[in-house]
Parts: sequence; structure tokens; C-alpha cells
Amino acid sequence: MESVLRNSDKYPIVCIDILGYMQENWPAHLTYHSLSHTLDVANVCDNYIDFYGIGVEDANLVRIAAISHDIGYLIAPVHHEELGIEHVRPFLENVLDKPQLENVNNMIRATKIPQRPTGLFEEILADADLDYFGREDYDQQSEKLYLEFLRDGIVTNEREWLETQIRFLESHTYHTSFAKENRAVQKHKKLLELKEKLAAS
Repeated sequence: MESVLRNSDKYPIVCIDILGYMQENWPAHLTYHSLSHTLDVANVCDNYIDFYGIGVEDANLVRIAAISHDIGYLIAPVHHEELGIEHVRPFLENVLDKPQLENVNNMIRATKIPQRPTGLFEEILADADLDYFGREDYDQQSEKLYLEFLRDGIVTNEREWLETQIRFLESHTYHTSFAKENRAVQKHKKLLELKEKLAAS
């Protein structure tokens, strides 16, 4: 996972403003839903923008949604998508028109689990948010999420976390053709590995 925003010169100024606000206010206990995760999702979205040849105006909206998608964690983890949409509105309402703002809001909503994206841009946000499911750094990212879940009492031990991960991966489906081709195989391998680990525990 990268902790640097690639192609930062391509991002609207409002994205840099939002990132600065997040950096000043982000709580340390969010080990997975961190600024690094936000940057990772943005960088993955940038790959999709290139892959699908998305035009500048739409690319700007995808980038804004990527930067903003978890800002609701500043308020609460539950319903953080809708909380984030309201929290980031003051940054966006003077730079986006109503249809653009609604497109960004829908892309943020597309990351809510279970994911139900409609259209390519929402699919991109959904797949970018869970890109690590099909990557080699799965274990590192999973450990960060485990620490959050322990803190919040969602799981209490490693066996419960194994079971939770298996449910996550079994219920999850990538949406874009890119992710299906480049992430699904590795995700399936990880699912089998986790099931073997659970059986041996």
C-alpha cells in the first residue's frame, strides 16, 4: 500500500484541501481506515481512470469520491458513508454543481457493504475500496482491520477474525472487468488459504 498520492497534479485543489483536513483531524486508533487507506484507494482509482480512458471531468469526480469516501469515520464508523457525504459537503458544494455532487455521493455510497454499485464509476469506487482482497499485501491490510475490529468489539479473538474474513471474501464480488481479471484469482487463493487455516486451528 502506498502512502503517497500519485499524480497529485491531476487532482482538483479541493482534494488536497480535504486531505489536509483529514491529516489534521484523523484519529490514531483507525489503523485500517487511515489516511494511507484513502491514498491507496485514490491511487487504485487512478489506475482505473487510465485503464478505462476516463475523461478529465469524470476523472475529477472519481478522484474526489476516492479522497472523500471514508471521511465519515471522523464522526462514527456506523453509517460512515452518509455521515461522510454530509461532512464533506462544505468542501464540495461551491466547486461542484448538483448533478456532479450527487454523482460523487453515489460513488461514496457504492463503497457501503454489501456493495451495490450502479454504473462504471460506482463500480470503480467499490472495487478500489476492497482492492487489497486480491493483492499480495492482503495479510498486512487485514491485520490493520483486525486491530480496529478488536477495539470496537466486533471480534474478540483470531478465530472469530478468521471466520469474519472468510464471510467477507465469500460474499464479495468484484464488479469491474479490470478487477475480475486482475484481482479475483488472488482473492480466491487467499480464501482457500484462510479456510485451511481455520480448519487447522
